[in-house]
Amino acid sequence: MSQRHPLIIHFKTSQLLWLIAGIVFLLATVLWVGFFYGDKTYTDDQEYIGELETGRELLSEKLLASQQALVALDLTAKIDAAALEQTRLQLVDMQKKVYRRDQELKLYREMLQDNSQSTGLSVGDLRIEKVVERLFQYHWVVQQKTHEAKNLQVNAKIWVIGIQDGKKKILPLSEIDAEIDDLPIQLSLKYFSINRGLVELPKGFSPEFMRISLRYPWIKKPQFDKKFVWQVQE
Repeated sequence: MSQRHPLIIHFKTSQLLWLIAGIVFLLATVLWVGFFYGDKTYTDDQEYIGELETGRELLSEKLLASQQALVALDLTAKIDAAALEQTRLQLVDMQKKVYRRDQELKLYREMLQDNSQSTGLSVGDLRIEKVVERLFQYHWVVQQKTHEAKNLQVNAKIWVIGIQDGKKKILPLSEIDAEIDDLPIQLSLKYFSINRGLVELPKGFSPEFMRISLRYPWIKKPQFDKKFVWQVQE
């Protein structure tokens, strides 16, 4: 049986120094390469981060400009809407004035042509128009013919008469017109007075007549008292 002998390698001192120097050089080379690559990667990352920051600032500036433009557009839209609403209200007011003048002119002509009309109070026109369910607009004209061409006070009472739950029901105008606090309504007129308003009828109420009573404050008995059929204008 053969015997194994340990392998012994003998190095000279110069060889050992060269070996150590080679290892050190190799480690230094690895460290230098790692440092160079890491520094380059760090520089590239910093440049990329800088580009991102620049892009973010540009986007922030664009967003701020867009928000400011949106606020300006919203303000402009609100101003335009307010101006449009103001114009609409002015147009409605002008239409009302034109309508009122047309009605006044019509009444003046009728009064001048009607020489047979007796003196006293009367209702020359009554119109009822539906606005929405249970809400109606009414329009009525009070006329007076006197020998004195001056303004006189007139007390007016109005009721809406109809059926509710199978029973007759009378509703004073002050209960169904939010603009009328109490009866009688006090009017001041020389030849006529054009009046209008809105009434909201109770649910289940079926109107049949509108009764109008007129009198001068110094006379107890009404000079005019009449029931008009509730007829809605189309």
